Amino acid sequence: MKVFILILILFSAVSTFSQTVSYTYDKSGNRTVRTVNAVAKSSQAPQVIEKQQTVTALSNPVTEKDISIYPNPTQGHFTVDISNIFHEDLKGEAYLFDTNGRLIEKKGIHSHHLHKKLNFNLNHKVAGVYILNIRLEENTFTWKIIKK
Repeated sequence: MKVFILILILFSAVSTFSQTVSYTYDKSGNRTVRTVNAVAKSSQAPQVIEKQQTVTALSNPVTEKDISIYPNPTQGHFTVDISNIFHEDLKGEAYLFDTNGRLIEKKGIHSHHLHKKLNFNLNHKVAGVYILNIRLEENTFTWKIIKK
């Protein structure tokens, strides 16, 4: 009952309430800051309440531009080249699927180096489109691989 009375008092004191949310992005397009501005107007002067939340991702994330896949289209063999790794102990997986969603090959990614290469072989598979899914920490990247 006390909670109900408190809520009733709050609603009677505040006649209007509005809120805006804005975001700040870095050069790569990653959201870095979320700002919430709330304005409460009552019979007294309006109050502006501002709350900022900093969004943190990997300290030095690997981005899609740091991953090269060649040759694509391929005759069978192709390489995934991950560069610009600054994470001390990067862990992830690379999955190669056919268009029916069947897993063809899975490779673990564990790196203590600034560079990592993975080699895949589609020689035993029919020509067509395959899906390469790379998961590094909390990031996921997907490519179409074409086998001629």
